[in-house]
Amino acid sequence: MPGWELTFVDEFEGERLDYDKWTPRDPWGVVRNDELQAYVLRAFVVGGGLLRIRCEKEPAFYDGAKRDYRSGMMSTTGKFSQTYGRFEIRCKVPRGRGLWPAFWMLPEPPAWPPEIDVLEILCQEPDKVYFSHHWPDPSNPDGDSLAQTGEFKGPDFSAGFHTFAVEWDSGELRWYVDGVERHRSNTNVPDGPMFLLVNLAVGGWAQHPTPETVFPADFEIDYVKAWRRVPAPGDGPP
Repeated sequence: MPGWELTFVDEFEGERLDYDKWTPRDPWGVVRNDELQAYVLRAFVVGGGLLRIRCEKEPAFYDGAKRDYRSGMMSTTGKFSQTYGRFEIRCKVPRGRGLWPAFWMLPEPPAWPPEIDVLEILCQEPDKVYFSHHWPDPSNPDGDSLAQTGEFKGPDFSAGFHTFAVEWDSGELRWYVDGVERHRSNTNVPDGPMFLLVNLAVGGWAQHPTPETVFPADFEIDYVKAWRRVPAPGDGPP
């Protein structure tokens, strides 16, 4: 793209997940948000130029307890992080209550908050995408964060592949769906390096699956990319 330099790309052209780019686990390895899944390595299926994060209704032990579902999370912590830029995923989400795919960013080294959520979809409403970012609450330093969230109701994102991106500059975040800006924020924008995470959660904000939710369920990813701005002649450093 003119004015941008590609800094990270994975188009999943191999036969397995590229461990030079991704670590296939939750950086903390703990259950949160009342989620129901165990994150396991077998959830990642690569083939035909796609990564599928597969959620199965199969039990597994995780964080000291038995979980009813198996799914996957991967991150670039320790391998890729960046301050500012454009971060994009092309993907197709599953359908069904209880499924919660996400593409998001956290500080490097791993901490929380802040957090930038490029894409979150509750798959009982597969035509609605949420865009959020979180920052510390100065009045409650040991508690929850403050957040700003937007949403966009579009096509059925489980029916085909779509692109979701955020452009992050000093003091501003802009979210895009299929190249069209759908939300922006100028409130408490992060200003330090952040790494990428992609996962398919079960439960929590997405509620419990119902008998109509079909398993296995796949979060299909065509690519993940990141860019940074290239300074124009005469500009200072990026």
